[in-house]
Amino acid sequence: MKQPANFSRILNLLIIPIILSSCYVVKAYRFRKFELKDLGKFKAATVQKSNQPFRFFNAGGSSFPLKAYLDSNLENSLTYGFLVIRNDSILYEKYFDNLTSSNIFPSFSVAKSFVGTLAQIAHQEGKIKSLQDPVTQYLPWLLSSDKAWRQVTVQNLLDMRTGVKSDETYNSPFSDVIQLGFTRNLMGRLKKLKVVPGSKEFVYKSVNTQLLGAIIESATGETLANYLQKKLWLPMGMESDAAWQTDAKGRARAFCCLNATLRDFAKLGRLYLNNGNWNGNQILAAEWVQTILNPDTMRVYQGYKNHWWSSRNIKRFSDSAQAVQFVGTQQANWYISRGARNGKVFFSAYNNLPAVFAQGMLGQFVYINPGKKLIIVRMGHNWKHKDFYAQKFIENLAGMIP
Repeated sequence: MKQPANFSRILNLLIIPIILSSCYVVKAYRFRKFELKDLGKFKAATVQKSNQPFRFFNAGGSSFPLKAYLDSNLENSLTYGFLVIRNDSILYEKYFDNLTSSNIFPSFSVAKSFVGTLAQIAHQEGKIKSLQDPVTQYLPWLLSSDKAWRQVTVQNLLDMRTGVKSDETYNSPFSDVIQLGFTRNLMGRLKKLKVVPGSKEFVYKSVNTQLLGAIIESATGETLANYLQKKLWLPMGMESDAAWQTDAKGRARAFCCLNATLRDFAKLGRLYLNNGNWNGNQILAAEWVQTILNPDTMRVYQGYKNHWWSSRNIKRFSDSAQAVQFVGTQQANWYISRGARNGKVFFSAYNNLPAVFAQGMLGQFVYINPGKKLIIVRMGHNWKHKDFYAQKFIENLAGMIP
C-alpha cells in the first residue's frame, strides 16, 4: 500500500526526538545555564574526606580592612563564595544566597590543575617513567586513530602543545568540548582523536587534560578519583567529601567537573605556596613547583605551564600590528602571543606577574601569590561586575593587601 506523501516527514518527527533523548545534545541544552542546584543531576565519583582534617586558622574576617570593599563588590557578581587566606589564616570568607562553607561548588577547569599535579605525582612514583614519553606508551590505542600520536609526549599534554584536532567552542552544543562534557562514553570520543603532525604551538584544548587523566589511570591502575583521594585529598587533610563527575561508565571528566568546598580547593594553593611540602611531607618535587612559579618560564610558555596559568597584565588586539605598536610603547617587558577562541583569532600583549592560578570558565579561581603567601579562591556562576573581569579583580585585590 502506498504511504501518504507526508508519511516520511511525520515518521522523522516522531523518531528524531527519541534518538535525541539519549543524546548529549539534549543534555547540553537542558543544562546550558548550569546552576548550582544542577550538581546532583550528574553521575559522580566520591572523593572521601580525611579523618585528620587540616583547618586554616580563622582570623576573624570582621576586622579585615578590605571587608567592606569586598562585600560591596561581590554583591550581585554571581559569586557563590569568596575566600582570602594569608599565612594559613582566613582573612575573609563570605558566601551568598544562603550558601555556607560546607557547600561543594563546581570548579570547571580548575580541575585541570589537580590533574596536572596528579600527573607529576605519578611521575615521581615511577608510574609515568618520563614526562618525555610518547603518549602512545600509555595509550597505545591512539595509534589506531592517528600514527602521528607517536610524536606527542606527556609533557606536550601538560603544556597544551599537542596539535590535537578538537573544537574548544563553548557556545555550541555540537562542539567537541561540549561533547566531552555530556557524552556517556568518554573513551569512545578519545579513540577518534587526530593531530596536526608536528604542531607544537600552545593552543588550549580541554581534551588534552582528558587524555592526561587517561594516562594517569593507565599508569597507576587506579581511577582518577581514587588516585586523587590517596595522593592529595587524604594527605592534605581535606575537610569534606568531593565529587568528580563521570560518564556512564564511571570515567572522570578529567578536564573539569571536580566539585569541592572553597577551603579544600584552597589547600592545593597551600601545597604550591609551600614548595610542594605539606607539613613535612614532600608531596610534590620542589623543582616542579618552582618551574610553575617562575615568571621567565611562564613567558617562554606563553603564560601556561603544567596546567597552571600565569597571572599577568594582558591586552588583546584583533591584529598583530596593533599588538606590536602597543608593546613598543611600554617600558616593562611585554610579550606578544597568538590565540584563538570560538573560531576567532586574536593577539595578546602581556607581561607576567609574580603569581599563578587555576581557572574555570565561569570565573572560578584558585589564585596563589608566593611573595605574599596569599591564596584567593572564588567560586560562582559567570562572573558579573561593572568594572572588572574576575581575574583583574583578584589581581587588584592582591595588590591592595600589604
